[in-house]
Amino acid sequence: ATYEGMCKVMKDILDAKDEKVCVSQRLVTSPCCIVTSQYGWTANMERIMKAQALRDNSSLGYMAAKKHLELNPDHLLIKELKKKADLNKNDKAEKDLVMLLIETSLLASGFSLEDPTTHSSRIH
Repeated sequence: ATYEGMCKVMKDILDAKDEKVCVSQRLVTSPCCIVTSQYGWTANMERIMKAQALRDNSSLGYMAAKKHLELNPDHLLIKELKKKADLNKNDKAEKDLVMLLIETSLLASGFSLEDPTTHSSRIH
């Protein structure tokens, strides 16, 4: 309940990239992770389908994994992000940090980034 507002802010920032943002009880060391829904494609299957020569782009959007972002409420980064979200919901630094977290989680979960140059510019 304490992270509900932050989850909503993060969902607004991520827009259509994620289906759901929620607090996780299974994360220990990482600040967040990406999980797919029960019936969606895994990261490996999504990568294989994108690489198909004669793929049908209309089914790609439909079957692409519905991603869920799970947050670790005990991680220092998430705690600090919550403080920033409580103070100012329209902070550009916060938006960049949220996007950096999601993109790093995508990479760690085996997905590929749509725009790797934007990700690297956020780091540098």
